[in-house]
Amino acid sequence: MSYEHAPIVVWDQRARLWSSGSFATGGSPWGLIRLKPAMQGFAQELVASGSRGLRPTSESEMRAARALVHRGLAHPQSQQRQHQWDVEVVVPAHDRVDALDDCLRSLQGFRVLVIDDCSQDSSAVNEVVHQRDARVIVREVNGGPAAARNTGIAATESEFIAFVDSDCTVPSSLLDALMPLFDDPIVGAVAPRIRPHIEDDGLTTKFEAVASALDMGAHAEVVRIGGQLAYLPAAVLIVRRSAFPEGGFDEELRLGEDVDFIWRMVEQGWQVRYEPKVIAEHELRGDFLALIKRRFDYGTSAVDLDLRHPGALTPARVSGWNLIAAAGVAMGQPGIVLSALGTATHVLQDKLHREHAPVVLTPFFVGKTLQADARAVGHVLRREYWPIGWMLLAASPRAKGVHGRVVKLAAAAMVVPLLHEWRTTKPGIDPVRFVGMRLLADAAYGSGVLVKSAQRRSIRAMKPQVRFPLPAKSVTPSPASDKGVVTS
Repeated sequence: MSYEHAPIVVWDQRARLWSSGSFATGGSPWGLIRLKPAMQGFAQELVASGSRGLRPTSESEMRAARALVHRGLAHPQSQQRQHQWDVEVVVPAHDRVDALDDCLRSLQGFRVLVIDDCSQDSSAVNEVVHQRDARVIVREVNGGPAAARNTGIAATESEFIAFVDSDCTVPSSLLDALMPLFDDPIVGAVAPRIRPHIEDDGLTTKFEAVASALDMGAHAEVVRIGGQLAYLPAAVLIVRRSAFPEGGFDEELRLGEDVDFIWRMVEQGWQVRYEPKVIAEHELRGDFLALIKRRFDYGTSAVDLDLRHPGALTPARVSGWNLIAAAGVAMGQPGIVLSALGTATHVLQDKLHREHAPVVLTPFFVGKTLQADARAVGHVLRREYWPIGWMLLAASPRAKGVHGRVVKLAAAAMVVPLLHEWRTTKPGIDPVRFVGMRLLADAAYGSGVLVKSAQRRSIRAMKPQVRFPLPAKSVTPSPASDKGVVTS
């Protein structure tokens, strides 16, 4: 059997191998994975290959590659291939004729169907569509993006549909670069990276260039609820028709319909992939106040999404033991700190022992959980609990004593990740203004959650999860896995 057409896979550089390849940490969701002996050699070679990646050359390597890709430890490399792909492009449109014209210009050569979602100037939309050799369907009632996309689904017959928002432009290589990822029959949807279209060097433009809500980052990902990347926007999204969840996009959702669509697909067992090497662009809309309004609108979608997918949008998941340890630091009580961290360490040692994991992983996991929990607390104080967070920030310079240590710890959890983001993204904005803009953008999203929660009389989308894991009553080493991948 020839494997010359097998996909090249690349190790996720954020993941690590331990114990000569017996264990890995990373993946999506992040965790400890025990690798089957038959997989360990391939995993080690994959790590050594770096960004070049490896092409499997045997059936055992193919199985290893599939398992690593499924778990998010490795990713198929996007290999551009020219082909007559059975794809139709659906473009939902509502006025904004100039942006639509730019979008359709980038789609020259594609089979394009524009869904005019009851534009005020349908004649102008129609003229642009025909100038760009596309088809158009006019909806008599405005139903929003979900309804427009569903109209497009019903009016097409291709095996794949590419959804492209009318304020986006795509590279001519979009299909040739992304469609080969569908060679894996369990892949239901693929999306490129979406970056803002930069036309000036204004403050808002510089901020959006590194903090766009549509930009899912520079790392390839497998999309999972609770994973490293939990959702994708449908601004540019290619979907296998057989993977559509029942009913397509939920037309009751004017916002968040794409998140719900992706989650229902994932819940049905389909794999959804994000490929950042392929870049589409979206048009920037308005000034910073317009950006703030959009973030507020995004926040309002959280409550309806939580009603459909309970717990998927929990604003923070933290260890109660780490919270107790932080309280001990604030109170200057080393005994409380040692007791809480000792319990957390014992729980981890218990789990790692049952998985036959090396002892060195215990301090590594303790450090990771402390870091993750600190970021989670800062995140929720910047967003859903921003009124409290801002009061703590305002009080931190003058706070003293036990109360002052609590305030300063909370303020650091809020600000330090933003300073790290500023340092790594180099936005061309001074750190004070960058941090201020991020705080405002996060607070706008959180305000949307607060307002919608009050309207729905539900606080579920605001409730953090605090866990108090305990060691097992008896420690019994688990047997080797038949499936090759075990998460502790």
